[in-house]
Amino acid sequence: MPPSPAAPLTIIVPTRNETANIHPLLSRLAAALKEIPFTVLFIDDSTDNTAQVIRDTAMTFPFPIQLIARPLAQHNGLSGAVVDGFRAAQGEWLCVMDADLQHPPEIIPVLLARAQEAEADVVVGSRKAGRWGPLGLSRKRALTSQALTLLARIWFPRLLKNVSDPLTGLFLVRQQAIDVEALRPDGFKILLEILIRCPGLRVSECHFNFANRHEGDSKADFREGMRFFRHLVRLRATANQSFPRLIVVTASSVVLDTAVFLLLAQSIPYWLAAIIAAELFIWLRFVVTEKWVLGGGHPVPGWPSWRRFWLRNQLSLLLVRLPLLALLFGLWQWPLLVAGLTAVLVEGGARYLMSEQWVFSRGGLSMWQPGLFRYDLHGLLHIESQVRLPELAYFETAQPLPHVDITLRVDRLGTPSPQPGAITYDERLSRFGFGVAIMPGEFTEIVISPALGHAPYALYKSVLEPVLRWALCRYECALVYGGCVARAGQAQLIVPEEDRGKTEMVLQLALTGSEFLADDFTILAADGRVYAFPKPVTVTPNVWRILGPQLALSRRQCWRLRIQNLLYSQSGRQSGLQLSQRRWPVATFNIYLQRLLPPPKIAITHLLPQVEIVPSASLTAVTALAADGRTLTALSAADAATWLHSRTQAAQGFPPYALLTEQLNQWHGADGRAVEQRIIEEALSVMREP
Repeated sequence: MPPSPAAPLTIIVPTRNETANIHPLLSRLAAALKEIPFTVLFIDDSTDNTAQVIRDTAMTFPFPIQLIARPLAQHNGLSGAVVDGFRAAQGEWLCVMDADLQHPPEIIPVLLARAQEAEADVVVGSRKAGRWGPLGLSRKRALTSQALTLLARIWFPRLLKNVSDPLTGLFLVRQQAIDVEALRPDGFKILLEILIRCPGLRVSECHFNFANRHEGDSKADFREGMRFFRHLVRLRATANQSFPRLIVVTASSVVLDTAVFLLLAQSIPYWLAAIIAAELFIWLRFVVTEKWVLGGGHPVPGWPSWRRFWLRNQLSLLLVRLPLLALLFGLWQWPLLVAGLTAVLVEGGARYLMSEQWVFSRGGLSMWQPGLFRYDLHGLLHIESQVRLPELAYFETAQPLPHVDITLRVDRLGTPSPQPGAITYDERLSRFGFGVAIMPGEFTEIVISPALGHAPYALYKSVLEPVLRWALCRYECALVYGGCVARAGQAQLIVPEEDRGKTEMVLQLALTGSEFLADDFTILAADGRVYAFPKPVTVTPNVWRILGPQLALSRRQCWRLRIQNLLYSQSGRQSGLQLSQRRWPVATFNIYLQRLLPPPKIAITHLLPQVEIVPSASLTAVTALAADGRTLTALSAADAATWLHSRTQAAQGFPPYALLTEQLNQWHGADGRAVEQRIIEEALSVMREP
């Protein structure tokens, strides 16, 4: 039965001797895709009666099913079958999956939703993995998969750095995004072929649990492993036109470097000869690699790249070549030529890995994935993050999200690689510094450096909070500066004149009969409703002085808070902001400070267990808190709108907070400040007096 042209999704299933799996697969597809028109396209290379089973079974299902039974002469592996499926398929989206039910059909709607949200060209169904490899496999097969992934990443670190599982057999691809004629399939790993031969694809990921095989035997064996290795060699030699040039540069460098070393070693100490020879070729290698091998297409142009290139060479010289020469020639008395050549070759291998992983691509190797944390902000915003966010702990959920508005992931080992039009901030310290790339949209992707991933408080305040302020406006809500309490469903917003006293006032009111919503920022909807935003409370010395006896703190926590308050003082923050204006890497310094000692923050449920948090309330009053931290003045709706908007705009965090806020507000020519002001004015215009 031919596929329907109207179906937006075609599921391509390569089969080989899968008679027992056909009916269970189709049954689960029918159940999983009730609301989505789709076609199933089988590409069969079987030596049993699988093709006949497909024909017979197709009559019992209501959706279109097509079969391409390839003759033996056309059998060229799973990848070749998939490419034949690409040529025959119709529909905007093509989903490739195995027939053995190790790829759960229930994940397909998730892949399709992610593709549409992220405007992706490819959505990879990545097998959940641990340190040893994909979960759900035997230790031997998991280690094999991990080893093949490592090998692929070493050879293609730039193209594969944002894909945790490039060898998976489950993925969704936009038909128009791939050049089928450019593909040269061989073996099992068709996704790898697509990612290498069709560069520039926008890739997203969804992780899934790899199931046990339903029936039949796995087709993976040693022969397929060797076939994969040969295919990898062909890909490296043909897909990257600069690779032959890199071989020429590498070979020439080894010969010339060794020759100069031998010549100099005749008249000066061998270690000094090695240093002079190495330094002589650093600049030459950089220029030739940058201009001839890469054709000027370096992802990090200019002096930062040269700095990294030079530093990498110094490290390889001091840590690899000189110690190896001392061992081989100085201690073991190897011939100078053999020792020198060996040292140059070993150093070259180490330098290549550092160059690919740090200077030219800075990609990761392992397919291990960090945990995934989900946050549901009152059904308004849904966030997926590879980093646990203690500031949003109140909103954390274990349930799958209906959709994702913001996804936050850690770049595998280096500085984030942005998509075109991204908002970026990078303090030029690679994986060891502050780096972020934000791709705004209906589906907003935030990619951060590994160092930033270890400082969740800095991540939230400097990066995520500006994004939340911008994203909430799309849902007619504003994240406004001010604490909030409520009584009997009627909320009072407390907006301070200066950045102090607000938390103390809110907590005192919460301890005297009011319900708690927020002490720092509050979600205000255009219809006049406020939603709780209970971040961890910053326990300042003033909070301690006023509420100390009522705080549920142990002696150890008290001492820790005293030390934290010494480091996180108002004067220290101001000094940091001043240094940032002089272009010091203060955001990176803040990361390491927070890793050493986190800010003095404690969840209000732990700090004051007796306080009740209410999810939402109707706004009935806006009050201004005087600079003395004690006097509250009720504001009219008009005055409150002006006051609230000005104080919200003035609220800034540590760099790059202000930069990100400004660029997000101007994204695609919009005026985010005006939108936020309108939402505040509408909310206060319908504010009901108590």
